[in-house]
Amino acid sequence: MVNIVIHPYNQSSQKQDLLVLDFQGSFDSGEVVDLSLVKFGNVTLNENSAELVIGHHRLVGKKVKLPKPYAVIHKRKDSMEASYDVVSFIKEKYVFSQRPGLIVQENLRNLTRIGG
Repeated sequence: MVNIVIHPYNQSSQKQDLLVLDFQGSFDSGEVVDLSLVKFGNVTLNENSAELVIGHHRLVGKKVKLPKPYAVIHKRKDSMEASYDVVSFIKEKYVFSQRPGLIVQENLRNLTRIGG
């Protein structure tokens, strides 16, 4: 499993919560090894769905309840003993199960009809 940190938009009015995005398939990062600083795309969350836009591709996901909640924990490094803090509980995830759709600019639509 690959973990990618998704940073919220700075002017967002939403509070910062953790969420799970579940994709079917894989993403090709090319030659990039460290994904922590790579801009992945733009995620828009609605009440029961999510939309991810990467370049000219759009993926639509739906919100589903997890069978069992995930606990997100953080290990403290300041002491000699192992100690953990529970950061959050995740009860839902967004599932992107369909292939991405191509986004075509308005002025480029119907170009196949030219000359034909």
